[in-house]
Amino acid sequence: MRRELNRDENAVTHVIEFTIALTVFVLILQAFHSSMDYRIGIDLDNNDNRVVMAREVISELTGSQGKVGEATNWETLEFGTGSVQLRNGVTVGLLNSNGELDSAKCKALGKFPYTALRTELEVEAQLRIEIRTLVPDESVCLWGGDASASSISVKSERYMLYNDGTNTLPALLTVTVYEGDPPVSNIYLTEIMYNPSSSGANYEWVEVYNPNTIAIYISSWTISDLKEKDSIVPEDDETITIPAKSAGILTASPTIFKSTYGDYAYVFSVEDTSIGNGLDDKDNLTLSKNSFSDLFSYTTDKGANANGKTLTRSCYNCDDWAEAAESAGTV
Repeated sequence: MRRELNRDENAVTHVIEFTIALTVFVLILQAFHSSMDYRIGIDLDNNDNRVVMAREVISELTGSQGKVGEATNWETLEFGTGSVQLRNGVTVGLLNSNGELDSAKCKALGKFPYTALRTELEVEAQLRIEIRTLVPDESVCLWGGDASASSISVKSERYMLYNDGTNTLPALLTVTVYEGDPPVSNIYLTEIMYNPSSSGANYEWVEVYNPNTIAIYISSWTISDLKEKDSIVPEDDETITIPAKSAGILTASPTIFKSTYGDYAYVFSVEDTSIGNGLDDKDNLTLSKNSFSDLFSYTTDKGANANGKTLTRSCYNCDDWAEAAESAGTV
């Protein structure tokens, strides 16, 4: 009987010893991985402390509600039109007054161009910001580049509560600093009013769409027809951008467009009195920047000929266009 008790005690002792050894091994393994993450992030590039950058970005994003001057509701302001610009100094905090990640502030990240926000956050490498809810597992906020093909990247993560305006959900905020290519920044033609009911080039307009996760500088693009190319010009040398997942309108007269269709925020003027040489019944439109171009050719056979309707793309990069009810700014 005593031998059996000793045997049992020895077995328990071995289990305890094994558990302690396993715990120590896991701790050492975690420390090794943390050390390797640190070395991959810093030692391979002594001039660029990605770990520190990622931690500082996540600290700023989760440190406050953010502020422009004395206003904490920075998400309601426009940073691509008018006088308020990111360069004027903005604290980009993502919290609401309860200390939760705020959906409106998260969405407002899309008003910022890539380089401008990276500079404001003092990040010299590439940057990605994402919020995912845990249940359901869903990406609810994304800004920046794609680090999936990067050879070197560092993440800083923080579990927090995310308020979508109705519910409060557990979520994970991830900031990734990496070496690689910046995000794609192409925009596309999506709707054309080539022959409006009210005659005149001032009533013609073209909708362009930004499908990216960052705001795009529209003034660096041109639009042309078969005869003439136009730049897109800001008023009073303002910075003009199209926010992420948003549409902009190009026209010879923003004033006429707004009086006809409503005071849409992202209406931009071409450099002269018409888009190209004026949109004819048969024409080619090309939206371009550097080596990228988006081309659409049309005739009156496609419809939308002075009947108040437009030619509309079925998706932002599809080949299919068709006559549809006017829906400017609502891709």
